[in-house]
Amino acid sequence: MGQDFYEMQHRELNSAAQAAQKSTHLRRNRLIFTGLLIITIMSWFCAMTPWVSDDHAFSSIYPGCTGLWDMQVLEYHEWSGKFIGHFMSRMLLRGPVWLHPLLTPAMFLLLVVSGSLLAVGAQWRERLSAWHLAVMAGLVWIALPAFGTVFFWRTGTGDYGYSLVWGVLFLVPYRIWADKADFRMPGGLLYALVGVLAGWSNENVGMLVLLAALGVTLFRWRTSRSVPAWALSGIAGAAFGWGMMMAAPGNAVRLAAVGGAEKIPLLSMPAFLRFLEFWGTQQLEMLPYFLAALALAWLLRRRGLLKPAAWIPPVIFFLMAQASLAAFIASPSTPYRAMSATFFFTALCPFSLLAVLNPSSIKAKALFVIFCALLLSSVLIEARVFLMAQPVIATHNNSTLRSLDYPETDKYFFPGYDIREISLFSTDWRGFVPWNEAHTLRVFEAPDARALVACNIAFFDNLPQGKIHVSARVRTSTTASLLQQAARALFESPDEGIVSARTAALRYFPAAATVTDDGKAAVFIPGIKSVDDIAYIAVEQPGAPLVWRRASAPHSQN
Repeated sequence: MGQDFYEMQHRELNSAAQAAQKSTHLRRNRLIFTGLLIITIMSWFCAMTPWVSDDHAFSSIYPGCTGLWDMQVLEYHEWSGKFIGHFMSRMLLRGPVWLHPLLTPAMFLLLVVSGSLLAVGAQWRERLSAWHLAVMAGLVWIALPAFGTVFFWRTGTGDYGYSLVWGVLFLVPYRIWADKADFRMPGGLLYALVGVLAGWSNENVGMLVLLAALGVTLFRWRTSRSVPAWALSGIAGAAFGWGMMMAAPGNAVRLAAVGGAEKIPLLSMPAFLRFLEFWGTQQLEMLPYFLAALALAWLLRRRGLLKPAAWIPPVIFFLMAQASLAAFIASPSTPYRAMSATFFFTALCPFSLLAVLNPSSIKAKALFVIFCALLLSSVLIEARVFLMAQPVIATHNNSTLRSLDYPETDKYFFPGYDIREISLFSTDWRGFVPWNEAHTLRVFEAPDARALVACNIAFFDNLPQGKIHVSARVRTSTTASLLQQAARALFESPDEGIVSARTAALRYFPAAATVTDDGKAAVFIPGIKSVDDIAYIAVEQPGAPLVWRRASAPHSQN
């Protein structure tokens, strides 16, 4: 009988071991399938993205330079300290045509995996599942405000996309160390090289990862009074890289070229007021993710799972997002592509709580299926946008305005939307516009103007001298755009001929440009589609009040 009991127990143990092994294999296969799917989708988009704007300049060797290294050194002294990011971009541009569709998807997957590891922490071997990769990839796809210029545009990919990857990857060992005090990593002092890549990435990411690594190190020093060599060398490398980037002589040259110190919010009151407006707008865009985090925290509390190990990481990610956004107070410009780290950690905040919750109910699985369906729908819609653009891409050599006017543009297919292909820094654009196609624009109690919309730019003619301010309807997937649409539906009246500046700003996207000496103006408005989208205009003139007047086109441009 004892022998029978032993054999039965042995069979049960073998059966349990086989079931666990089968579950592990299934989880591994799902991870591999999800990773390959992500790579395939990203590779297609990378291959379908045309060369745009700076791609042509970055791919060539500057006069007087003998090679790529000489050009990088020259740029470091005369334009920008982002040595590593620009070097990686030039490698993509000067490498074989297949390099971008092959390397960038792998780097994006590395970002997704690293982000998932930041969320699950030291128990990643037992906890990491395919759904982590799918949700993380979907959140990055949705959250990044300039996804196309960060991961599809060759010039921007090395500068912003790869830099974000190096920064997030650099933090993974520190995240595991925060969970596991005795964590050890081979390599030791060699981790300084990873630190250099992370710190010398771009201004925003380098600062962020350095602060995060220092925070974890101080925490571990207080709790265990010891710091491993890899942690110190990583911080030293990141500090060196960030210092070299910020101390580059070319930074001062570039600052002078974009307007000087008066463009920096810390040094100029007008710039500071613009920063406050920008900061408030981005807080609005981040709000849905933080509300989701609060809802997930409430669910964890109900289940008794809201312990320090569960809520501290998302709080840190929240603070990292805020620090990344606040850093723009020292920047002369606020391009959306530079906010990739801001919104990556914004999305990571609720995702880390979701990873702790690890929902497995039927309702949770149904919500996951709905999320994947919506994500797939978004990917297919964007694939259609890229396909529709191919005939226009083929006519680029025609050098006409219409040859640059794509059927659809957005934050994924970015040419003309996030990256202008028509230079507005001079007035040469006036000879590029087919003014005979412009439509009459009726302006309330003011002389008529003429307008034409193409390439996300509203071109105006027959304007009085001064500065034109425009409020327009835009097609963008942002929280601000949705709120403006709601405000128009609830409060706008067709009888309003003159409105206040506050009303115009609450209902429409604001933009402005200086009128040329012949009464023309070009106003860049990302997301504008036609003359019908122009709602109000106001011309700023010395000694005269700014009056916002209703503008309408008798016939649609399209």
